[in-house]
Amino acid sequence: RLASATLTAVALLTLGQAWDHGLSGLTISPSLWLTTGMAIAAAAACAGAEIMLGGMAARAEERRLRGNLLSAHFRKLLRPAPQSGQRDGRPTGTPAQLVTVLTDNVERMTEYRQVYLGATLAAMAIPLMTCGFLIAMDPVMGLGILAAFPLVPLVVIGFLRLFRKVSSASRRERGCLTVHYLDALRNLIPIRLLGAGQRIEQQLRQRGESNRRAIMRLLAGNQLVIIILDGAFSLFLVCWSVHLIGTRLEAGSITAAEAISAVLLLTLMLEPLAQVAGFFYIGMGGMASQRAVAAHLATEPPVQRSEISTSSSSDAAICLRDVHHDYGRGAVLDGLQLTIPHGSKVAILGPSGAGKSTLLSLLRGTTALQHGTIHMAGQDLRALEPEAVCQLSATVAQSTWLFTGTVADNLRIANPQASDAELWAALTRVHIADEIARMPLGLDSDVGERGQLISGGQAQRISLARAFLSNRKILLLDEPTSQVDVASEAAIIAALSEIDADWTVVIVTHRRSLLQIVDAAYELIDGQLRTLSMKAYA
Repeated sequence: RLASATLTAVALLTLGQAWDHGLSGLTISPSLWLTTGMAIAAAAACAGAEIMLGGMAARAEERRLRGNLLSAHFRKLLRPAPQSGQRDGRPTGTPAQLVTVLTDNVERMTEYRQVYLGATLAAMAIPLMTCGFLIAMDPVMGLGILAAFPLVPLVVIGFLRLFRKVSSASRRERGCLTVHYLDALRNLIPIRLLGAGQRIEQQLRQRGESNRRAIMRLLAGNQLVIIILDGAFSLFLVCWSVHLIGTRLEAGSITAAEAISAVLLLTLMLEPLAQVAGFFYIGMGGMASQRAVAAHLATEPPVQRSEISTSSSSDAAICLRDVHHDYGRGAVLDGLQLTIPHGSKVAILGPSGAGKSTLLSLLRGTTALQHGTIHMAGQDLRALEPEAVCQLSATVAQSTWLFTGTVADNLRIANPQASDAELWAALTRVHIADEIARMPLGLDSDVGERGQLISGGQAQRISLARAFLSNRKILLLDEPTSQVDVASEAAIIAALSEIDADWTVVIVTHRRSLLQIVDAAYELIDGQLRTLSMKAYA
């Protein structure tokens, strides 16, 4: 915008000279017309670039902010409940309020930061730059016009304080309306079953009317500001400036060409008034949205390093000490103690509801640790973000999830840079390479939506191959053979038995057939692990 204004000023100055030459009967030099035309074209190009680049920057920041907000929200969800005296860093508010922040607040904030704020700062600088041209012509005229400009920020600040409550009320009503609409949509079935449709409709109508009234009050204030500043002040500025220009011209301090150029430059002096029109809607709304986004991005202070134990058994891939977990219905894990050496295969058994899935979730980082310590690959999980915890291990779930696409697409989720040779090597490890090779398109064969075009046993082995491709040396298996046929079970058992000593494997299972390949087995009962004798399963 500053470049556009500078070029416009150059065009106006040359145009003033051309006008003076025309009034004086002098021949207008072609170079004046050329300079004017080039300056106007370049100014238009700069103005267009400002609009285009501002919009692109706003959309890019929207994507970045929404990703950061969702990451912060899920990090807070995974945090344990605070101990006594600690600040609760978990999310407070409904999903509807989060949606409001992700949509309305993010859009207003990015529009304010990337489009409005820069243009406003430039607009405030343009009159100073213009006064520099005028001072160069005549210091008295330039300084006299400059003296009138402090009135603009003073008037804006006064109106800002006057309409702050009106703007805040409008944002609050808009947010409440969004929350109520989203809650109604989410609960459509209960609303219909309970016959509450008319009551909810009436509530939404009342909320909509309150929002309309709040917006109208805000717009009325905005129009008042526009009338006072754009009308009264611009009229005062123009009259005062023309008076100064006429006085200095009559005194002979400036030439007619300079007087004409100064009058033309007055159009740039009014640049800040164009931005004031949007201040109370875009500016104030953007600043409030910025505070709302910052509040949702705020996270609990990290755990102090002095509070984190870094000591763990040097030969342990996984080490649990005094791990407790409670969902509010009694302890699921009660002082769990477990050490799994590097390169070992361990099975964990137990009845349904014993806490096996909770234990795996703690190891994967998808459930927050409430009490105790867990070291994995020598790192204390309390010192890591959930994303970093997930990077320490590879998981094969009981219900395999394959995405719509080819076999290669699903394998490369774990390692996007893997070559075809590496994909075949992983498939060979899980004893499915021959079956994939017999498919018409090999690695490019479509698995269908959720793997519907292949068998459950094939899907499970592809999932296991994907885990091998991740090259994470800790492998967590949740009932890997519970939903496969006998042949696939045998292939999976063979693949697991052939895993070398670089890998550590934890298997949650009910199948005794898997116990033949493990080094140790434990039974989880009443929140405690009991060692099982392997001789019973030999």
